[in-house]
Amino acid sequence: MKVAVIGSGRWGQVLIRKFHSLGGVYGVYGHRNRESLQALGIPFFEDVDSLIEGSEAVVVATPATTHYDVACRVLEAGKDLFLEKPMALRVEEAQDLVARAERAHRILMVGHILCYGDLAETLRALGRPVRAEAVFHKTSTTEPYLNATWNFGPHLVALADYLGLPAEALSLDCNDRAPRDQRTFTLTAVDEAGRERTFTADYLAPESREDRLQAECQHFLDCLRTRSRPRTDGAHGVRVIETLTRLSPVVHR
Repeated sequence: MKVAVIGSGRWGQVLIRKFHSLGGVYGVYGHRNRESLQALGIPFFEDVDSLIEGSEAVVVATPATTHYDVACRVLEAGKDLFLEKPMALRVEEAQDLVARAERAHRILMVGHILCYGDLAETLRALGRPVRAEAVFHKTSTTEPYLNATWNFGPHLVALADYLGLPAEALSLDCNDRAPRDQRTFTLTAVDEAGRERTFTADYLAPESREDRLQAECQHFLDCLRTRSRPRTDGAHGVRVIETLTRLSPVVHR
């Protein structure tokens, strides 16, 4: 499977290494971290359109402000797409990407990593979700453009959507200037016997550490091989952008 990656920055290089470990990367377009990544034997392309044209699927890990434009180029070339979060900065852009993917009969998957791994399935097993309180606090962030809700919120909103929680039942607290780091998702659900059950997923706890990225990237590869709809597909991504827009109409920091 000829998977290309556009973007070799902080998160892009993580994705490059992960896909490389899962079967290889066809090529990369990016200007950062080249020396360390070239040690893996992955070719860098100077022309992004040539990289897209020669690939079968493309992973986009560029800055969020460029997601829509780059994703359009990939889909217009008729390639399957893994698009990092947030998939776009406007609802209309997200909807347009879904429409483009459907017209081209291409797979569109959004990188919502918390929807993958054992912890997500533990939350799903609680029962019918009725409410959730999500907290994502960091003492600092390197994101120069997005505010805390748009930078961190996609993870938590996406998880709530995957669990089937109504958007209005989610309480979301994102802060990139917090006194301490915190990353929790507390879900209350009703089991088959009608009893309320509450579980808190603490993503910073040692016992919660798992390779969710491995599961996410493998899922994309499996969808490519079987032509299956991804767990975090474009429609799911649109719902996330709709919720983020309602919670924080202003994207900028």
